[in-house]
Amino acid sequence: MAAVDSFYLLYREIARSCNCYIEALALVGAWYTARKSITVICDFYSLIRLHFIPRLGSRADLIKQYGRWAVVSGATDGIGKAYAEELASRGLSIILISRNEEKLQYFAQLSEDKLWDIINVNIAAASLMVHIVLPGMVERKKGAIVTISSGSCCKPTPQLAAFSASKAYLDHFSRALQYEYASKGIFVQSLIPFCIATNTTAPSSFLHRCSWLVPSPKVYAHHAVSTLGISKRTTGYWSHSIQFLFAQYMPEWLWVWGANILNRSLRKEALSCAA
Repeated sequence: MAAVDSFYLLYREIARSCNCYIEALALVGAWYTARKSITVICDFYSLIRLHFIPRLGSRADLIKQYGRWAVVSGATDGIGKAYAEELASRGLSIILISRNEEKLQYFAQLSEDKLWDIINVNIAAASLMVHIVLPGMVERKKGAIVTISSGSCCKPTPQLAAFSASKAYLDHFSRALQYEYASKGIFVQSLIPFCIATNTTAPSSFLHRCSWLVPSPKVYAHHAVSTLGISKRTTGYWSHSIQFLFAQYMPEWLWVWGANILNRSLRKEALSCAA
């Protein structure tokens, strides 16, 4: 009994001496919880502001804001084609530039020509196109540049190594340009879409059943254009913004595990369809 009493007294003495540390840890915990709560609230507000509030009012006059002409690359199919059609529906005159590319392969299986195609399309061509059109925008003191990156650039993505890395370049390139040229009346936006119902996802019946997660290019473009002038970096679609939030807080190992499963499945289904 005496031993029990002695232990209890010792515990009380230790607890009393550590009381200030406990209070400090409680303050740190409260600060961390408050910070995360504010971040979640801000993200939720951004989701509403970007993807729902603009749809309640009249459509923005893009010609008045940015000019009459739009140059759209990658306009043969998918997002590029749908984005060009959406801009045309708003009265803009469109110049189309296109080149097809296939993406879903292991890096070692990419031919040298295919690797250079990915680099040229997503890095060289995009940079040179901006270099061509930017001086005229600076002179007119208005204009918009929209680059289409990819959700795969959020974290390292197996089986999309070259593609996701080139899209990460586009994202950083656009964000840097926005800081450089915002004061000159030019709006630069980086779009970071996740899965879209394009030729890449066509073999997957599962993805096409989840239309609210995997919108058609037309639906995606309609939503994405409505964010132009509002957000300099966005996924362009409400459910993709939710996916982006999860991706930000997701451990890298979990992202890689999920990406491996999804990309293996897409690749297997694509190969079976081609056989």
